[in-house]
Amino acid sequence: MIALLLCLILFGEKQVELRYIDEPPQIDGFIEDIWLQADSAYDFIQYRPQEGEPTTEPTVCYFLSDDNNLYVACRCYTTSRKPFASFKGFEDHIWFYLDTFNSKATAYMFAVCLSGHFDDGLLLEDGKVQDMSWDYVWFHGAKSYDDHYEIEMKIPYKSIRYKKGLTEWGINFRRYHIKDYEISHWTKLLQKDGLQVSKCGTLTNVHPKVKGYHIELYPEAFFRYDRVGDSTEYTPSFSFNFKWDFTSQSTLNGTVNPDFAHIEADPYQFNLSRYPVYLDERRPFFVEGNEVFRMSSLGLGFFQPLLIFYSRQVGKPLSDGGSVPILGGLKFINKGRDWNIGVLGAVTDSTGDEDYQGFTAARIRRTIFETSEIGLLMSGAATSRDDYNYAIGFDGAYRSGPSQFILQTALSDKNKKRGWAVSSGGIFKTENFIGVGSFIAVDDSFDVGDIGYVPWQGATELYIAAGPAGYPESGIIQRYYIEPGFIVSQEPGSTEWSRLATIYNEINFRNLWGFSLYGEAGKQYEADTNYFQREISLDVWSGFRTTMNINFGFTYSYCYNYRQNWVGHQLWLWHWMCFVPASRISLITDGDFIIEYNPDGVIADITPIWTPRIEYKLRHNIDVSLYSEFVFETDEGALSTPEIYSNRIGFLFAWNFLPKSWLYVAFNDYRENTGDGLELQQRIGAVKVKYLVYF
Repeated sequence: MIALLLCLILFGEKQVELRYIDEPPQIDGFIEDIWLQADSAYDFIQYRPQEGEPTTEPTVCYFLSDDNNLYVACRCYTTSRKPFASFKGFEDHIWFYLDTFNSKATAYMFAVCLSGHFDDGLLLEDGKVQDMSWDYVWFHGAKSYDDHYEIEMKIPYKSIRYKKGLTEWGINFRRYHIKDYEISHWTKLLQKDGLQVSKCGTLTNVHPKVKGYHIELYPEAFFRYDRVGDSTEYTPSFSFNFKWDFTSQSTLNGTVNPDFAHIEADPYQFNLSRYPVYLDERRPFFVEGNEVFRMSSLGLGFFQPLLIFYSRQVGKPLSDGGSVPILGGLKFINKGRDWNIGVLGAVTDSTGDEDYQGFTAARIRRTIFETSEIGLLMSGAATSRDDYNYAIGFDGAYRSGPSQFILQTALSDKNKKRGWAVSSGGIFKTENFIGVGSFIAVDDSFDVGDIGYVPWQGATELYIAAGPAGYPESGIIQRYYIEPGFIVSQEPGSTEWSRLATIYNEINFRNLWGFSLYGEAGKQYEADTNYFQREISLDVWSGFRTTMNINFGFTYSYCYNYRQNWVGHQLWLWHWMCFVPASRISLITDGDFIIEYNPDGVIADITPIWTPRIEYKLRHNIDVSLYSEFVFETDEGALSTPEIYSNRIGFLFAWNFLPKSWLYVAFNDYRENTGDGLELQQRIGAVKVKYLVYF
């Protein structure tokens, strides 16, 4: 015991013991006397605004367990104020991070807000990437008092994966304070490092004894109305999903006849570049666990990972507004401290010009040096023995504190056409310096068009930037980066090398406002022409606020316009704003304003895109949202003659009536201007019930 105390004093490690009870506490937001048996975590440390200082509002968290569940309670004091709750705005809340494999790289995330709102997800890549798609079975409660609020959590052991026999888990907390927008953690974290799993404290004496089959069944019933043009179809149907955790580390997921009518349609894509737009995955079967089936990422925009498996290719969109039907899918994932393994398969139905197609992906990843990793990823799609697309990729990621380096290579085979690709990237941070860089080279014959997203065939690019970084202890500036750099690139089909000078500047203020400014200029060789390219981009944000959040900016460039096939000026202005006039309601506006100039410098086209949205929270588990997306077009860029090119109206009612059990009512109406006004292109209505059977 003396040696342990000496170790804690010398190295500052934080530990808390998990203690066991026979009778569980009630999860209602009231910390009753049974919690007096628990060990506690306290002495939280500021992350913002005064890094490293003791928190201005104390927090004490308690831990208990029985054979089946982990219980966590937090008493969060509020100094000289009452706790603040808001269903839609920024409010007092706390996150709990749980590294059940002591991996130092990946952790479960659980959040409880004072209003009763909750969230969960996965923290990946030692905190550099967050995956909010995961949905767990767990329980929570929150209550407000005059000078503090209390939060309780119940996390069933059979809802999470853990290494059997491992008695020490990594834990941490992140508390958001409304006062001065402070953030505090149980362990000390530095802003230059960000949120790191490797800096978690330790929960000791962990001995789960859960028993059960660990099976989740999700029968789904839905009624769907589809209208495309003059064709109308009513479809009652049934789908089935299951999840079987047959060990504490291994999971098998399956889906049969899935329907995704309740998933919001992709926004209108306006594209001026030569490459297709990347679309985020929103479908639950593919979202959950998608971090397993991809190679490592920096989580930063200057690095392009090799996405040789891109799940949006499974059941891809069709030109008529529909999508290729998915007959079923199966997914196996095994997660351990040192090894991660995943295998996925899916089959799509034939429709129109699309044949039956099978998809597969397999991933194996090995942890090295505690937080680094190496891995292998294979993917494929085939309609027949002679029509296929396969790929294999190797990757490695070395991490040390806030610094990281990634190297990836891949080979592809599409109907005997074979090619290669390589991508790497890194970031190096110290207290007063930051350096970033990336390199990508893709062979002309590299093709994963049926199964992945690597559209840069024939392109090569090197980007390097470095400069001063600062984290002032006082004053209005929280942190800043200044990164001068350069880009050397070769576009597909060109024998010349483009050379651009770049500059990136980012400033974050203590009041949460911030901005970034990026510029580049140099000789560009592209599309059988050359010109002096220049670009400047500004991004401004307000940070989380109780009633108003704002993000806006612009990009001006003189470059090749692939939509018009000419070199010219472009100006792209954009904004996002959320206003919370009352606790339950939020008004959101999201818009783009694109101006295209012809080679003579005359405005050729102006395209405004505007999406107003209203969201209302009936209760913490019932949401209603309504939005309308307008795309306008002008006559030769004349703002005096705007017309609506298309309009999409979407409505969703979502009720989470039990853990992982939902009732959805969805409606989507899409119209385009065909010359005689807006004519209906597609209309979808759906009622869907998803119910969890858990044993």
